[in-house]
Amino acid sequence: MLRLFLGLFLVMTVGLVAALQTVEHTFNALLDNQMQAYNREAVRGQAWSLVEHMRDQQGAAREAQLEALRPHYGLTLSLIEADQLNLNDQEKAELAQDLLVIRDDYTQFISNIDGGSQLLSIKLPPEPSLMPFYIAGAYLMLAVLLGIVLYFWVRPHWRDLEKLRLAAERFGDNDLSVRIQLSKRSNIRDLAGHFNLMAARIEGLIANQRELTNAVSHELRTPIARLSFELDQLKQQPDASQNRELIADMYADLGELEEMVSELLTYASLERGATVITRENIQAANWLDSVVGSVALEAEAAGVQLLIVDCRVDEVRIEPRFMARAVINLLRNAIRYAEQRVEVSLVRIGDQYEVQVNDDGPGVPLAGREKIFEPFSRLDASRDRRTGGFGLGLALVRRVSQSHGGQVEVGDSPWGGASFRMTWAHLD
Repeated sequence: MLRLFLGLFLVMTVGLVAALQTVEHTFNALLDNQMQAYNREAVRGQAWSLVEHMRDQQGAAREAQLEALRPHYGLTLSLIEADQLNLNDQEKAELAQDLLVIRDDYTQFISNIDGGSQLLSIKLPPEPSLMPFYIAGAYLMLAVLLGIVLYFWVRPHWRDLEKLRLAAERFGDNDLSVRIQLSKRSNIRDLAGHFNLMAARIEGLIANQRELTNAVSHELRTPIARLSFELDQLKQQPDASQNRELIADMYADLGELEEMVSELLTYASLERGATVITRENIQAANWLDSVVGSVALEAEAAGVQLLIVDCRVDEVRIEPRFMARAVINLLRNAIRYAEQRVEVSLVRIGDQYEVQVNDDGPGVPLAGREKIFEPFSRLDASRDRRTGGFGLGLALVRRVSQSHGGQVEVGDSPWGGASFRMTWAHLD
């Protein structure tokens, strides 16, 4: 606090003194003519009286007359020759008009006596000898008062900044849960709010990273273990026909690994905001047909009827690659759990698009409807290729919808299965 206070105090003190001096000199320059007229009027009577007493005197008599008058005026009076004053043209013109010439910040007045070369100099009494000390004391008092006011202004700011510093220090020491609570009157409340948002975001990202790391390591073990087992079996298998079956299983495991890595990279790219979402206007019916067609064989192999029941949109504004991936994941999830049929629709409601995927499977329990959108989260423990999956598909759907300004949720379909609704905003 001391450094902050001293820094502000010095800056404000020097700035105040400089401002006062600037204002004084500026107004002196602007009001010089008015001030000269005012001071000329103030001294004009005394100058006229003195000149009248000396006008008819010459030489030593004039000096003696001035000496006799000097004690009665309280002014510094003297006779001076014009060539000793280095008068400029303006001053000469003023004397020719019987006006007083003013010098030395309105403290010296020079008057014409009889039109000759000898002039009367009138100086106001000098300021008290302690005046510089009085001025210095006044500035010191002003600085002290300024310091007192500044202290009471700086103290709450320093207190809040100290809280922010300590919170940042604790956050840097891996206390990611630290947050700042400040008074509503605090001037850095907005800054504290942004710090809290940043801290929450970083805490969430680190938590997600840890979960992803743990989950990825866990998910990779199964296909790698199967590959290792199948390689061992391949070494010991003398029958070539059985070798082909093992090799096919190994290719399937490699495909599973490749698919998981692809989804993981896509999810991580969206999670950390490294991917720029560039929307395009796409012909809706053709796009939806191509998306559904990409999983048609999977539906046929599973004995599931896949239908587009509604597409009341001419154009849809999306990032086509990511959105297609999201809808494909919804369809694959529905096909995986459906008994006989899966239906998909694309409509526009107000300023939002909506893709809905319904199936006639077992549905999703209420307690798990939020959990299924978390990465590597599954409600069943099945590990076969029909219902296993990686737990990344629906998490990726949520990230894609969020990147488009929307959301995804699950409810009950008309047949008792799951109904997934993904919405996103229409942006120009």
